[in-house]
Amino acid sequence: MKNILVGALLIGSVQLLFGQKTDTLLITPGSDYLESNQLTSYTGQYDLFRWKDEKETPIGSLEDNFIITEKQHERQALRVCKIKFGTNEILDSGLCLLKGLKPIYHRSIQTQKTMNLQFADNQVNGAIHIKDGDKKELVLYQTSVPLFDSYYEDIIAKSITLKKGVIFKFPEYIYERGGTVWSTGQVTEKENTPSGTLWTVQFYELDAAKKIIRTTLYKVDGKTRDIEYREYLTGNGRIVMRKRKA
Repeated sequence: MKNILVGALLIGSVQLLFGQKTDTLLITPGSDYLESNQLTSYTGQYDLFRWKDEKETPIGSLEDNFIITEKQHERQALRVCKIKFGTNEILDSGLCLLKGLKPIYHRSIQTQKTMNLQFADNQVNGAIHIKDGDKKELVLYQTSVPLFDSYYEDIIAKSITLKKGVIFKFPEYIYERGGTVWSTGQVTEKENTPSGTLWTVQFYELDAAKKIIRTTLYKVDGKTRDIEYREYLTGNGRIVMRKRKA
């Protein structure tokens, strides 16, 4: 019952968001709207929990490494993540230009499949290898607008201007969704805590009928840009990810 009520509130909030007169920023890879040049290298660990019937159950973990380097006078960010989710284990790596998080490649080794993708302007190329049945699918995807690598979606939340009321939208490539996916985001709240200022950034992923299929909430430290907490709400329920304290 609670998830139904939460979903109704989220739908209402999105309808209110779309009804506002505030201009919506269109953010694409390389955009000057992102403050990604302010990011620094980091290592973080998170624990994942599923909420059901008012109970919290641990279901996995995330080890996140973000390394900034310089090559040919351009700053690049290499991200490597180890993810455990139930019985699944994933080793992800992605490279992007730090300015505007413009993607270069994405590699993913998963329990059920491997992914090898390259990004170049309006194209996504590569291959997906499905281990069950040993199937291989080539990816030759031409887009009307350059796409972010969905692997950097949370880094977008860390890089947006942290000012209450900022509304933005961005396109990303999600293979499992068939290619181009548009999400709308908003900086909704500023919270002063004993450890510093936390900003709430929310993303709403919509389908072709403008129906919300995923809502993601991030709590971002205003000084360090660390994500202290995140929450995913879909039709399958609610998943929470909290930063592990040292």
